[in-house]
Amino acid sequence: MSSSSRPRSNTDWIAAALEETFNLPFRQFSAQPPTNPFSLARKKFAHQDLRRYANEAILPKMDISSSVPPLPPPGHRGHLNRLLIESEMYRELDTLYAIDDFEKTAQEFAMLNLPAIRKGDSDIDHEKGGGIVVPAPGFQISSFVPIGKSSDITRVLRWVIECPLATVSHMMHLVYPQTVDYTLQPGSDEDGDREIFRWAMWSRDESTITEAQDTWSESVLVFVQPPWILTPADFEAFVNLRTFPPFSARKPLKSTERLWGKIWDVCAQKRSHWFVLTTYWGWVFGAFSPGRSRAFTSEIIPFDLKGPTVIQCLFFWFTCAIAGLVHPHGAWAVPEVSGERQNHNVLRPCTYRSICRKRKRLKERDALLALALKP
Repeated sequence: MSSSSRPRSNTDWIAAALEETFNLPFRQFSAQPPTNPFSLARKKFAHQDLRRYANEAILPKMDISSSVPPLPPPGHRGHLNRLLIESEMYRELDTLYAIDDFEKTAQEFAMLNLPAIRKGDSDIDHEKGGGIVVPAPGFQISSFVPIGKSSDITRVLRWVIECPLATVSHMMHLVYPQTVDYTLQPGSDEDGDREIFRWAMWSRDESTITEAQDTWSESVLVFVQPPWILTPADFEAFVNLRTFPPFSARKPLKSTERLWGKIWDVCAQKRSHWFVLTTYWGWVFGAFSPGRSRAFTSEIIPFDLKGPTVIQCLFFWFTCAIAGLVHPHGAWAVPEVSGERQNHNVLRPCTYRSICRKRKRLKERDALLALALKP
C-alpha cells in the first residue's frame, strides 16, 4: 500500500489540520505530541471544584536576584532587620502562644468549607481585577505571569499580592458572596522601614460603607519582609518567642521583639486582630486577643507545602477572621483572656520616643523636657 493510500493516524490528521490552518507543522508545537490531544479540554477551571483546587495548588517558586545580600549559613541569624521600633508604654503585648495542630486544622477546615461544585462563572475577577492564578495539576490556570527574580521588597510584595493573595481573595468572593466588598489594599510605605517592611490589608472597601454601624469590620493584615531580611533563623526566633518585654526606657528591644512591636502597632492602628507574616518562602498565621495583650501564631508554613497548601491556610485564616459574617463550620476563634482590657480602637500615641530615631535621640532630660512642653 502506498503512503498516499494509507489511512491516517490520529496524529497524522491533526498535523494535516495544523499545516492547513496555520501553515505550521505539528512537530513545531511539540516534539512529542500528547497521547490524547484533547486532554486539555477535560481540565477543570478552579471555580468548578475549589476544594480539590486548593488541595493541589502549590505556590510557584520565587527566586531572588544575585544582587541582594547573601543569606547567612543555615541556623545563623541575620543582622539586617533593623526596624525603627523602640519599647513603648502603650504597647500592651505580654505573652505569646503557639496554635496547636494548625496544619491539620487548616486542611480539615478547607476540605469541609470549600465546595466541590461550581461557584461563580470565572476564575478571573472581572470587576476588581486579579483572580485565581496559582497553578494546580488538572486545572486550567493560565493567567499567572512570572514576576521575575526578587531584588527588593517591592518585588517580593508583588509576588505575595499578585499570586496567593489575589487567588484567595477571589476564592473568598466565590464561596462567600457577603465578602464581595472586601478588597486587597496596599498599606502605607512612607515610614522609615519601607525598604525592609511592607504590608497589605484584606478588608472591606470603605467606599461601600453606607451604615454607621458598618464603619468597622474585622480585617486581615499581611506583613511582608524579604527572605534576606527575615532569614529562616530569624523567622524561627519570631515564632518561638514566648514573652514580650515590658516597657523600659533604657533597655533596647532585640530584633525579634522589634518585629513583634511593629506588627502590634500596625494591627492596633488598623483595628485588626488577625495577621499573616511572610517572606513568600515561609508563612506564619497569627492573631491577637481582643485586648491585644496575648498573641497566637502557627508554625512556619513553607511556600511549597502540600498538606496543607498555603492557599488552604490563607482561606482558613481569612474565613476565621470574618467568621461572624460568614458563619463557617469549624472556625478557629481567638481565645478570650480573663481580665483583659478591651481596646478595640487603639491609636498609637505621638510620643517623643516614637518620633525620634535612636541614633538622633538626645539625653533623657531633653526627652522629658520635650514631653513636658508638648501642648
